[in-house]
Amino acid sequence: MNPSDDYASLMEQGSALHAAGQPERALVAFERALGLQPGDADAASACAAILSGAGQAAAAYRVLRTARAQLLASADGAANLAIAAEDCGLWDDANAAYARALELDPDHPRALNNTALAAARAGDWDTAITRLQRCRERTPGDAQTWLNLADVLVAARRFDDAVSLLANAIASFGPHPALQVRHTLALAFAGQIDQAQQAMDGFDSTRRTVLKQLLEQAGAVSSRTVRKAATRLPDAFDLFCQQAFDAMQVCDWRDHDRLTEVIREMEARAERTGHYRDGRDAQFYGLLLPLHEDELAQLRTRSIAAIGRDLATPMAPFAATRSRHRDPRIHVGLAVQSLKDPRIANALVAQLQAHDRSRFAVHVYSPTPAPDLAFTGQLGALCAGAVEIAHMTDDEAVGRMRIDELDIFVDMAFDTPWCRPEIPERRVAPIQIRQTTWHRHHPPRPCDYNMSDRFVHPDRLPIGPYGAVVRLPHTCWLATNDDTPGDPMAERASMGLPQDGLVLCTLVAPLMVDPQTFATWMELLRELPGSVWWLPAYDLPAQRNLAAAARAAGIDASRLVFMQRCARAQMLARIPLADLFVDTLRFSANHGLVDALRMGLPALTCAGNNMASRLGGSIVRAAGLADCVSTSKDSWAQQVVRLGRDPAARAALRQRLVDARATAPLFQPGARVREWEWTWTEMVRRHQAGLPPCTFDVPDQSLPQAGRAMLSS
Repeated sequence: MNPSDDYASLMEQGSALHAAGQPERALVAFERALGLQPGDADAASACAAILSGAGQAAAAYRVLRTARAQLLASADGAANLAIAAEDCGLWDDANAAYARALELDPDHPRALNNTALAAARAGDWDTAITRLQRCRERTPGDAQTWLNLADVLVAARRFDDAVSLLANAIASFGPHPALQVRHTLALAFAGQIDQAQQAMDGFDSTRRTVLKQLLEQAGAVSSRTVRKAATRLPDAFDLFCQQAFDAMQVCDWRDHDRLTEVIREMEARAERTGHYRDGRDAQFYGLLLPLHEDELAQLRTRSIAAIGRDLATPMAPFAATRSRHRDPRIHVGLAVQSLKDPRIANALVAQLQAHDRSRFAVHVYSPTPAPDLAFTGQLGALCAGAVEIAHMTDDEAVGRMRIDELDIFVDMAFDTPWCRPEIPERRVAPIQIRQTTWHRHHPPRPCDYNMSDRFVHPDRLPIGPYGAVVRLPHTCWLATNDDTPGDPMAERASMGLPQDGLVLCTLVAPLMVDPQTFATWMELLRELPGSVWWLPAYDLPAQRNLAAAARAAGIDASRLVFMQRCARAQMLARIPLADLFVDTLRFSANHGLVDALRMGLPALTCAGNNMASRLGGSIVRAAGLADCVSTSKDSWAQQVVRLGRDPAARAALRQRLVDARATAPLFQPGARVREWEWTWTEMVRRHQAGLPPCTFDVPDQSLPQAGRAMLSS
């Protein structure tokens, strides 16, 4: 028997063993065949297939590399090599092999499909859609290709195209659940809500399962700021809103007007039927929409009612107990945001260090995923206790908090991914408050007080309709961050900024850039030739959408400069490179605004009619720059243009901000913490006296003692 016969025999033997369910013995035969003919594509591919099936992707790719030259001689071979490289995360190798496959066969189905999906992952929708369309034309009988194209069209927010494609797919392949459910989702996303709901009402258990799986996959990659537990399958209204909320995260505003209409329609139906929804997400994203403050107040009240209604399991009602051995201090529980955020962690440490531990026992409850337990231990040394609750159910967290016999519970995770309104709804303390919220209206439950200040709720405003509002004397934003910048700032040119041009800066999440604000920014760039707008390091989809919006407004997209990703200390050091911080209109900056003011960058803000749009004004006034707070969009824009054209005025304003560091309330965190402590004490006093929550003002704790007594009398 000659070597070639041995090779053929071994390949035949390996195939038979593999078909008989003996992959280990088959692999031995294929490896022996490859040893007889090194570099043979068939033997290498056979070995790789078994190794890949056993989860050994790296070994499979190494074997295929031995036959690289022969594999790259055909489109199928090159595609196989590319897939193996992709399985190992070797994207450059995979791209090169896919390119070779398409060079040999421009319509190679697997190469088209896989490179299209890679383009989709990178947000290159045009390339992804074009290649999947070619793939579908080449293999019209492959239903998976239709599904892939439909999924990419939905991801690209080309919902009408997805509806049409899926209708044709159903006509071709029949009412397969995967096709029908996707068609219904596309209808809902496209705003054809009644038609989508009618289809959903007819779903059987199989289709409901497919729907749940698709929504779970979508939720895993969603960047939505506020989420809610999936206690039930969403309806068509929910589906439309969810995709629109996701789009807002990347500055895609195509559904802004329709979303406003849908939220209003949902609330009108709730009013008619009495069936309220858990709208914790809608009440947050609604702040970026042209909804009236009263509409948002109604949405918020109904949402809280729905959350209370939907609590799944019975639990013992709250009872204010105080064990005989508990120390007499006021016990305060802080439900914080994720401590993975260095801004949150630093501010919390500074706040805990500033509290009077002889009078207050502070308990911290952190929802940090994969927490740093060493840091949690450090926090525990600064307070009465630090507990991680991310792994707990709502009821488990409630039970744990009740053990601490709190006097006051403070929700500091409002409207974030870590917000768990079910916890205060169960009640964990006789007094519950929100440290800050984005709404001026305060529902009577589950929190007893809404923290504000005398700018957000000014003296001229009739306070009664807004609920129990506690007004701090300067600002309700507790700016305790004391982290320091890194090395001296770099040159502008290294940041992509013009050396001598005007640099306007805004440090906010992309969600907070609403279309009205962005349109005004573009008008300002037009009024200020040579200027640029400096924004954080947004992900590519947001950058692309903003660039497209700039071009549509007639502005060169290169005038939007996005920061380079860096550590927080470096970011702080770079802020002074800008000339002015210019705020957003509907939803003021907060963390980023405080960072800018701390680093000596003057800020201009415009106060609107709700708390979200007035918080920036509260912060800027507390920094000693009351004249930098406008009350109309026109006056705000005029001030930006005036200062943008006057370098001397900008320099004087920057010096004023530097001088204000010594006395301005924002930069006196110790006094502001004492105001919170005064507030907590007054709340406990009222509760112990049997008095209900009510609006009251907090005296300035930076004043001499006599002045504080006069204000509080």
